[in-house]
Amino acid sequence: MEMDVPPKMLASLTMTILMTMMATSMTLAADAAVLKGQARALLIWKDSLDNQSHQALHSWGNTSTPCNWRGISCDTGVQRHQHWPVISGISLRGMRLRGALESLNFSALRTLTRLDLSHNLLTGSIPPSIEVLRELHALLLQGNQIRGSIPLGLGNLTKLYSLMLHENELSGEIPSQIGNMSSLVTLNLSSNHLVGHIPCEIGT
Repeated sequence: MEMDVPPKMLASLTMTILMTMMATSMTLAADAAVLKGQARALLIWKDSLDNQSHQALHSWGNTSTPCNWRGISCDTGVQRHQHWPVISGISLRGMRLRGALESLNFSALRTLTRLDLSHNLLTGSIPPSIEVLRELHALLLQGNQIRGSIPLGLGNLTKLYSLMLHENELSGEIPSQIGNMSSLVTLNLSSNHLVGHIPCEIGT
């Protein structure tokens, strides 16, 4: 039996479908733009490294998506309502990369859950902008030549469960803000030039 649909109801249904399709298309375009911006940030950082590092990262830029680059992992479930892959992990352990973290645009990499640059030849300091990585679970920077103080903003990384900064050239006091890391399980700050006492806020 055929059912007559009132013209007004049909028009309303058609409009709803069109609006849903448009919203989905706009979301996909926005997610794709995020990944493109992340790829650009990585390539800019690569350009700041020395020639030997360029060779180690030769796959960077060879494909249209950074998800296929060496040491890069992507995920579609880092943030809610996300439909397009974004970078979730950077794992470049022991590749003898020579450069500085200051050249890495962390604002473009807010979806990172893991950052492993351990056992390289990185210098400079840990930039305060690293505090924007609010999804980060593991920050592994041990075994480099990183100087300066530990940024107070690290305390804002409340999802972080592993913070490894040992075997660097860090100086100054251990910030009490690290105690704000409610998920922190593993912390290693040894073999640096840190002074003062261990804040009582840590581990409470």
